[in-house]
Amino acid sequence: MTKSRTKTLTVAAAISCALITTAHAAVTISNAKTKNMNCTGGMCTPTGSNANLNVGDLVAMLASSDVTVKSSASAPSLGVLDPLTWASTHRLTLDAYQSIHVRAPMVVEGTAGLTLTTNDGGTGGDYIFEDGGYADFWDLASSLVINGQSFTLVSDVKTLASAIALHPSRNYALSGRYNASADGVYHAAPVATAFNGTLEGLGHAIANLSISLSKDQSYGGLFAHVGKKGTVRDLGLAHILVAAGGGLLGSLAAINDGTLINDTATGDVGTSQGGTVGGLVGQDSGKIIASSSSTGAGASTDCYVGGLVGEVLPGGVIEGSHATRGAGGQTRCHAGGLAGINGGKIQNSYATGDVYGGNTTDQVAWAGGLVGLNYGSIAGSFATGDASATCCVSEFSGAVVGGLVGLNQGGTIRNSYATGSAISSDQSEVGGLVGENDGTVSLTYATGEAVNGKPAYAGGLVGYDGPYTTLSYWNLNTSRISDPGQGAGTPRNDPGITGLTDAQLKSALPAGFNPQVWGQDPNINRGWPYLLANPPPQ
Repeated sequence: MTKSRTKTLTVAAAISCALITTAHAAVTISNAKTKNMNCTGGMCTPTGSNANLNVGDLVAMLASSDVTVKSSASAPSLGVLDPLTWASTHRLTLDAYQSIHVRAPMVVEGTAGLTLTTNDGGTGGDYIFEDGGYADFWDLASSLVINGQSFTLVSDVKTLASAIALHPSRNYALSGRYNASADGVYHAAPVATAFNGTLEGLGHAIANLSISLSKDQSYGGLFAHVGKKGTVRDLGLAHILVAAGGGLLGSLAAINDGTLINDTATGDVGTSQGGTVGGLVGQDSGKIIASSSSTGAGASTDCYVGGLVGEVLPGGVIEGSHATRGAGGQTRCHAGGLAGINGGKIQNSYATGDVYGGNTTDQVAWAGGLVGLNYGSIAGSFATGDASATCCVSEFSGAVVGGLVGLNQGGTIRNSYATGSAISSDQSEVGGLVGENDGTVSLTYATGEAVNGKPAYAGGLVGYDGPYTTLSYWNLNTSRISDPGQGAGTPRNDPGITGLTDAQLKSALPAGFNPQVWGQDPNINRGWPYLLANPPPQ
């Protein structure tokens, strides 16, 4: 599973650092010798700094009794750092003052139980599986309790779908990694019932799931619909294939109205006709998609397509998430590296793949390295891939292409940047950051090329600006736009946009950039400013 990058799971990053560097920050379970731990009557608590419980010592205790391992206010986090396996019938309880993270396999053999409790005295904590950590259950009769909620263990997709069809609001957990190739090809979303319980993936992946929608089906993904009360977390989808002639498509869910946390997807999601297509979710208006990722999506004609989400409706939130392979269509598509259209909130997220809005001859295509069309808000985010569209322009058609956002239609963009290029034909509006801005843009910069051949339609930062842009910059050297008056193609000499040389952009933070938000290091982001809460992948 991916590491947490979200506000919801910000604590996970703190745990990771704490386990390594801070003497009083955590209680650990590892192969190292037991140190500064007192174990009496099945209860193990820290007695000092650098508290550690040896895996072998813990397994020996579990052979004869239930065991609870607690952290404390002075060591609020609890981490499993080395593999832990026990075969007795006894329960292990990990009871954290604040947070639990699992960085190694935990294997529950036999009918033993596992309980995870967070925020027992503290606040703001969570549990997370990362760096290959997971919890395996060999017997489906075993007991799993997380924060007071019991979970039913399931081992395969068909069992999960059947259970949710009968009880759509219960809690389920995936007992181990599952290879869905034996299932054959599904012709509808496997979980067709709207889901309003919790599915806990426990760090496992469902691999080789194949969905090819029949003509009467329009919702493609593992879930047709995650409802408002639904949560899917800590689940991977590996080598997934979702294909259809149209409709709402996402590898995890066609529609998400709930909560997705720490979910990942790799594979291919696409439609041969119009549709709303996302690498993880087709359409989102949920509470949050946090700390999640996907590898991209594709479509053919008249589509909304995004590397992570096809369309984010008002109320939807994407936090600390990313897409890596980009998105694109063939004709008249509105494409974004992260989201095709955003009417919600995108925060601390990024996209790295190239984006193609397709060819348009009679309508408009929008393409953005992060978002095709934005009428919501974007903050603390960036894109590194190239964005492009092909346009055979008439009076009523065109393309709008930006390194971050194609069209910003009444939306807000703040503390964000783009390093990829924006490329289209002569009459298209292209900008290093935004193709056309009819909203608010502030505290941003762009370094990529903005290319269309006509200065009135191409700007180092914005192709066409309202103007509603302030305290924003573009790179005079790398953008191929060295005219200091062409920060926007239209209007010229936009007062909110300033051109900086590459040396200037690398030597100090631009005026207005808050050093508590932005950082600068010659070894990070090629020396250009980067976001402290959302650093670029190394």
